[in-house]
Amino acid sequence: MPETTETSFFEDFVYGLAVAERDGRIASLNRKARELLLPANANAPRTGLRCCDLICSRLEPIIGGGCLSEWVYGSDVQLPEVRMDVQTETMRSAAWVTASRLEADGSEQVIFHLRPGRAGDRRRRTPPGWASQADPSQRPELQISTLGRFQVEGPAGPINGDWRGQRPGQLLKFLICERRRVVTSDQIGEVLWPEAGPQESGNRLRYNVHALREKLEPKRPRRGAARFVVARRGSYAIDTNDVWLDADRFEIDALAGLAALDQGMEEAAAVHLADAMNLYRGEFLAGDPYLDWAIPERERLHQLACRALRAQVRTSVDLGELETGADQARRLAEMEPFDADTQRLAIEVCLRRGRHSEAHRRYSLFSKKLQQEFGREPDFGLAEIERSLAAEAASDAEDR
Repeated sequence: MPETTETSFFEDFVYGLAVAERDGRIASLNRKARELLLPANANAPRTGLRCCDLICSRLEPIIGGGCLSEWVYGSDVQLPEVRMDVQTETMRSAAWVTASRLEADGSEQVIFHLRPGRAGDRRRRTPPGWASQADPSQRPELQISTLGRFQVEGPAGPINGDWRGQRPGQLLKFLICERRRVVTSDQIGEVLWPEAGPQESGNRLRYNVHALREKLEPKRPRRGAARFVVARRGSYAIDTNDVWLDADRFEIDALAGLAALDQGMEEAAAVHLADAMNLYRGEFLAGDPYLDWAIPERERLHQLACRALRAQVRTSVDLGELETGADQARRLAEMEPFDADTQRLAIEVCLRRGRHSEAHRRYSLFSKKLQQEFGREPDFGLAEIERSLAAEAASDAEDR
């Protein structure tokens, strides 16, 4: 679509908007819809998405099957707002969905309106007065940064202090690592107080939960319900519905960008991937490199960041933006210093830019590091990359 005020409004609208042709083929998705829907269905086709791939199949328990686009045009009854769960391997979210006809310029389309919901909410209809609620695009009161420097910020500003490196802070970091599930008191005790018995670790846990809540919610009424660190039948969890977490925001944009790229939406993908990598300011909980229980999450997010960066480089090269691609390739090479495919990609970008000396230096440095650490040489050479690029250029010339 051309860049107009209307398309900008569509793209930046605070709720998800998806437009489908009458036969169900997806015509367009705005940013919020891409974030919610594109990563949600790993089994969806790479191209030619339909509303049933992204929306209808997830509403089957409620609407009883069938295509919503067909339903909208085949019925005079307005579809009520219904709740849709969106589940991936690592994230869980929800949306309240409405669908209606969109008839303009002689075309027949269906527009889906996707209002953010609360994961696990069992209601089926919209609560009264929802339109007067706060703008959902605004960050929640508690904001936690874990990528690079660990920071916690409340309504009054940063919540600083030694507590972040002490047991209350360690408890918060552990709950963030395990934010996809509820963790039992025994499991927390075994990690944070392995030397203590069940009773002693239970006492320590209760004390530190209280201390942590006092830091995060200093104005919470006595015996009032906790908003952020919640208890559930002898277990504890961080309620991510009420917390802005940079790691989750990074993951949403990275997955949306990669999925948009799969669908051929290069411009949309570039926006999501850039936002994701702007958030990735360093490794997850980088200030605590020796916490064993943080390593799996650190590695998972690291690998996702590398996938996003690699996609950025390829997209930049395809668009002819070689200087941007070079900066992205350098960052990727620093994150993956011993990965042959990554180093080859960085060298390839140097050669595309005509920087043969830089390519030679980068290759020599990689070869030296690989020899020192693993006692072997790279499985590719500079001449091999140059031949590959020459063959690519010749093929492109023939196509033209």
